[in-house]
Amino acid sequence: MTDLPKLSIGLITFRRTNEAIRTIQSTSKNLIYPRELRSWYIGDDGSPAQHHFEVMSAFAETGENFLGDHNDRMRHMGSENTHNAGLGWNKTLGICHQNSDFVLWLEDDWVLEQPLDLERYVRLLMNREDVGMMSFRILSIGTDVHTVGHDGEVYIKYLRSTQYAYSGNPHLRHARFTKSYGWFAEDRNPGNMELGVDDQYRTLDGPDIWRPLTISPWGGWAHIGTDKSWS
Repeated sequence: MTDLPKLSIGLITFRRTNEAIRTIQSTSKNLIYPRELRSWYIGDDGSPAQHHFEVMSAFAETGENFLGDHNDRMRHMGSENTHNAGLGWNKTLGICHQNSDFVLWLEDDWVLEQPLDLERYVRLLMNREDVGMMSFRILSIGTDVHTVGHDGEVYIKYLRSTQYAYSGNPHLRHARFTKSYGWFAEDRNPGNMELGVDDQYRTLDGPDIWRPLTISPWGGWAHIGTDKSWS
C-alpha cells in the first residue's frame, strides 16, 4: 500500500507522429512511478486520422492506464484558421486535473532517455505548498535563479526578474500552480501561450517553479523535434 497520489500524464500532439510515439514509449519505459497510479490523456489538435491512429496504437501497446483522448481542432468562432491551440490544451489539462492534482505535462517531441524517479518530486510538491511546479527543462543562459534545498537535494528556484522563468519543457505541475496562474491563453499560438504563462508567473503572487540541479543541463527529457507544433 502506498501513500503516493494518482498521477495524470497529459500529452499534447499535432502531426509529429514518430516523435509522439517515441515520447510515449520512452516515458512509459523510463519513468519511475507506480504504473497503477499513472494515467494518460492524449490531446491531439486535429491531426490527420493516420497520425492519431498510430499514436493511439503505440500508446495501447504500453499497457498504461487511459484517461481519454481527443483529435479535434478546437477553435473559437472566427479563429478557425489560426494556430490558437489553447482550447484543446485546456481540455487536456482540465481532464488531467479532474483525475489528480499532480500532472506530468508533455509535448510530443521529448524523449526520456534515462530513468527518472518522479516519486521524490511528487513528494516535494506534497510537502511544499510554496512550490507549484517541478520543471525538467533545459538550462538556459541569462535566467535569474536561486539555489534552494529540500530533503538532501539541491534545486534551483526560478526568480521572476527575467523572462522565460516558465518553460513549456516537460514539467510536473500541482493544481495550485494552475489555480494561481490560470489556464493557457486561448487567443494565441503555442509559442505565445508559453510566454503568457511566463508573464502570469512573473507578475502574480503564487507558488514557485523549481528545477532539480542534479539532472542533465539539457533537461530530464531530450528534445528531438525540429518542427514547430503549429507549423
